[in-house]
Amino acid sequence: MIDAYVRRLLAAALLVLGATSASASPGQADQQDGALTRADVERAAAFYPANVRKLVRNAAPVPNWIAGSDRFWYRHEIDGGFRFLTVDAATGRAEPSFDHKAVAAMLSRALGKEVSPTQLPFGSITYSQDMRDISFAAGDRSFQCDRAGTRCKDMAAIAPDPAIVASPDGKRALFTRDSNLWLRDMATGAERPLTTDGTAEFPYQYTAFKTTYVEERRGQAKPTYAGATWSPDGRYVLAIRTDRRGVKTAPYVVEYLPPDSPRPIAHQIAMPTPADAPETPYALVLIDLHDGGIVPVDGGALGFNDYAPYWAIVGEPGWDIADGALYLATSTRDSRALGLVAINLDDGTSRTVLEERADQFLNLNPFDYHVPNIRLLAARDEILWWSQRSGWGHLYRYDARTGALKNAVTRGDWAVFDIVRVDEAAGFVYFTAGGKEAGRNPYYRHLYRADLRGGDPKLLTPEDADHSYTNFPARGLNGHWDTPVERFSPSGRYFVDSHSTIATPPTTLVRRSDGTLVAKLVDADASALRATGWTPPERLVAKSADGTHDIYGVLIKPTNFDARKRYPVIEQIYAGPQVSFAPQGFTDAIGARAAYMQALAELGFVIVVQDGRGTPRRSRDFHMAPMQDEDSIALADHVAGIRAAAASRPYMDLDRVGITGISFGGYASARAMLLFPEFYKAGVSIAGPHDYRTMISSISLERFFGVPGEKGAKDDSYTRVDNLHLADRLTGKLMLVAGDIDQNVPFNQTVALSDALIRAGKEFDLVLVPNAAHDVGYHPYVARRLAGYFLRHLRGQEPPVPFAQPLK
Repeated sequence: MIDAYVRRLLAAALLVLGATSASASPGQADQQDGALTRADVERAAAFYPANVRKLVRNAAPVPNWIAGSDRFWYRHEIDGGFRFLTVDAATGRAEPSFDHKAVAAMLSRALGKEVSPTQLPFGSITYSQDMRDISFAAGDRSFQCDRAGTRCKDMAAIAPDPAIVASPDGKRALFTRDSNLWLRDMATGAERPLTTDGTAEFPYQYTAFKTTYVEERRGQAKPTYAGATWSPDGRYVLAIRTDRRGVKTAPYVVEYLPPDSPRPIAHQIAMPTPADAPETPYALVLIDLHDGGIVPVDGGALGFNDYAPYWAIVGEPGWDIADGALYLATSTRDSRALGLVAINLDDGTSRTVLEERADQFLNLNPFDYHVPNIRLLAARDEILWWSQRSGWGHLYRYDARTGALKNAVTRGDWAVFDIVRVDEAAGFVYFTAGGKEAGRNPYYRHLYRADLRGGDPKLLTPEDADHSYTNFPARGLNGHWDTPVERFSPSGRYFVDSHSTIATPPTTLVRRSDGTLVAKLVDADASALRATGWTPPERLVAKSADGTHDIYGVLIKPTNFDARKRYPVIEQIYAGPQVSFAPQGFTDAIGARAAYMQALAELGFVIVVQDGRGTPRRSRDFHMAPMQDEDSIALADHVAGIRAAAASRPYMDLDRVGITGISFGGYASARAMLLFPEFYKAGVSIAGPHDYRTMISSISLERFFGVPGEKGAKDDSYTRVDNLHLADRLTGKLMLVAGDIDQNVPFNQTVALSDALIRAGKEFDLVLVPNAAHDVGYHPYVARRLAGYFLRHLRGQEPPVPFAQPLK
């Protein structure tokens, strides 16, 4: 009892940390600012993400293709719930996937409780091979029913093992045990080791960026998958070893209030920083399961650094079994050079196919977290390779044997985003791109088809809107499996296209591979959202600070907006070189963070979200321009964008501008407060990495900021980009927010900036949320503190009631 009481006291103390920190008097409110009322707060609460999601139906239908066919099922949302529909892509005809009433009645009897046919307790189905039966899991039980629901039976529930990597035929699986790689027979359960020389410091193990140490220990997250992959014929295994020998260990994260221990629990791991990381952090090996032979894989002149090991297990560019080769991307630690090698499957030796070098980092997809845009066309002995060598991201075709460039597949002042599909036999590549259609938003994704020999690509999705295509790999960066959305049918003859704008809800269509319309599948219904008084964000376009580029963003207003009033402005920022951030489509505009921003707007603010230089999906110059400056993420563009918007919107009060962001946005929001103190008067920096020298050396870090001490470096980029040396420039109101079990940006990053601010004699606020991870920015208490902070320091008011959802 006493222990529990002490825990509650400690938790309460941590939650309010910073609330009593010294601060100057709140800024004087504009005379037109009315007093905030309980009704205002209640109206804002209607725009919490969980509430907004209920107000739009069929915003993001996902096709689930049925193996070996051109049919798919999807969840069709209706009044009061949803139903499963199965669609024939050849005709667009949709029908119920099964008898929902009959299956609901069966489940009511089996589960001993009433089950509604419009709220079935499962979200996914699997068809039998003849499509006469469906199977599904409801709770901890699995069932198989005929589609009429007249015959159902319990099935033995086989829980999937997320730590294994199944062979292509599903009969065997790879997993790790005691730092070695093992093989399991899925039918008999028999297991045997494939390697025996793995150690704790040099294991057969790889996770690009692990962020679930705490959750795995608590049983809240599944184990990470093995760092290995199969050849298509199941004969070879490519495995990755992580070299931790000589690497200093440190408590990466500490559970101060673990639910199962009266004492803190520290997670001590090997923690290389950019200054002391191993020169060769990873080693790849090939295992031949026919004879058990293991050979090291030669990475050529560049080696397997940065994203290269991850790309290897993602599976691109691929295996050429007939030719006895495996093609792998290579990279230097700083990604100033990328290459491609062909690995001999017999002895692991490599042949360099191509290399590309630049003064600043290179990548193979403008969106860092997507599948790299390289493909092996084994039947043609060719390679597709994405490059920005022309100043824009385009596709190039190479001879896989000689490395000779055959031709540019695409060209022009526009950017290829993602390879979606390659039809080797027909000689076509399908890809998304932006900026090709004159007069359109360059961030809008359109699907195109191009001849591999070059020429003008054919536009397959003509609507002037953002077309929803993503290309996340099945194997996530954090070591956990994901389920990519497949838009094309298995045969490649049809695809499902959803398109929208920030103002227009999605329409989902079925098209043939040549772009011909088959049928409209469904229009999203946003009538309930509009009934709240919600209006879509406004599109913003302004010139970058140097006057050379257009920058795009959005402006969000409260539903009771009055143009005669003056509103404080809050910018939500990310600004990282990994991704573009501003909403482009309708689902972006009502997504989790945008929904929180709408809720914040309801308290009497206008919100701005924009992408300046230094972010991807534009030209290489746009992406790279600011990297060598103190303002290395072009925050000047964000100031310029807000000033340009206010020039034609007199209701924007530029004497009261705030800024907030999460993760890289936490870094950017703090940096904006320090570099532009005369413009940003209040900021809330959430989970930001403020000192990259002390971040764990992993993907992205050295590609953006270089390798410390590297020959030819113009300056110490890590000192230039950290926020610590700018601490003495703070003049506004700054609140730092962190979660104590954040494993993406550990809590020590917030401690470091706090220390720098204290040393500089600056006053600031600090909120530490116990048992919160990197998603701390979505925590109800943080939403409450963020809203209160901006109300106090931009409107000079106290919230009449706490702006927060109840903790569950």
